[in-house]
Amino acid sequence: MTMSNPRRSRRMIALVAVAAAAALTLAACSTSGSGTTGGSGTTTKSGPIKVALSNYFNGNIWRKQMEASFTETAKNNPKYISKSTIVESNGSAPQQAQQIQSLVLQGYDAIVIDAASPTALNGAIQKACDAGVTVVVFDSLATAPCAYKVAFNYVQYGVDEAEFAAKQLNGKGNVLMVRGIAGNTVDADIYKGVQSVIKKHPDMKIVGEVYGQWTETVAQQEVAKILPSLPQVDAVLTNGNDGGGALQAFQQAGVDPVPLVIQGNAGQDLKLWKQVLAKNPDYKTMSVSSQPSISTTALWLAVLLKSGKGNAAKVPDKTIYAPLLEIPEKNLDAWADALGYTQIAENPTTLDATQTLVDAAIAKKPTYVETPLPPSK
Repeated sequence: MTMSNPRRSRRMIALVAVAAAAALTLAACSTSGSGTTGGSGTTTKSGPIKVALSNYFNGNIWRKQMEASFTETAKNNPKYISKSTIVESNGSAPQQAQQIQSLVLQGYDAIVIDAASPTALNGAIQKACDAGVTVVVFDSLATAPCAYKVAFNYVQYGVDEAEFAAKQLNGKGNVLMVRGIAGNTVDADIYKGVQSVIKKHPDMKIVGEVYGQWTETVAQQEVAKILPSLPQVDAVLTNGNDGGGALQAFQQAGVDPVPLVIQGNAGQDLKLWKQVLAKNPDYKTMSVSSQPSISTTALWLAVLLKSGKGNAAKVPDKTIYAPLLEIPEKNLDAWADALGYTQIAENPTTLDATQTLVDAAIAKKPTYVETPLPPSK
């Protein structure tokens, strides 16, 4: 049996201790920025940052415009953003989680995420935060505790459209609900808001539900399929970017007059609404949707957090709210003239505007809905 040398053992222990101390020092100093800790388990950085957008679905005009808003803002602001990219997971949460992990390995300082699932990405998001990456989820949210959030109040969305319909129908009538994507937090919240209003009006009944996937063509097909099995429909409540398709399904089925159909702020929706209104001046509806420019709000929030300056890290529940955009009839002509057929109504978002949303969140006075005219060119 070989006996160990006590002096050699002590020397080895000392060397291991020195190496461990050096490793800890390097770990403390090696950050993606200047080395100070931010509010989401992230590290701050001076100068421009590398930002990635992770999007789980790109199958409708809202998502395409959302990506375009991110790309244009990143390109036009080299003072703040040195590099940007977009990855898409084709509706797959596991693939989106893998893509997030890859973005971390590629050295991105911040990742903004439109999430496929409220929980399936949490592990990947936490690993990103642990690596010092700033993570901001937006629109369709994830629940990872380390992530900051840019949210719409989608429950309010459902409440507003259902209350509008209830008022126009005097609290009585049959309602068709065109939902988004099953299992998605956006769809669930809008439906929750709708149900809260329907419960107050026992003579209003949801007589059918379809999933339009926030896409005009899908909504049109699904409404057309269910129409023959339904009694008279008095109102159609929607999830956004599907109102025009729903309305066309009734027109093609020869339903006259068409029911009240809540529109979704697309140029197509508004032009169809104007056509119906020209034929029937007594027709009443409204239009409402989230704003695609929320991706830019998430981008600017990531910039604020990563810089470590100001108060962005102090927002309650790590959440700021972007306002939904409603179009009442009085604003219809202005928006219909301003939008192309496949454009969604939105206000552009700036760094200063995002800071205003941060301040509103801290003051606990968020704006959930706005009814602006189109921005001047």
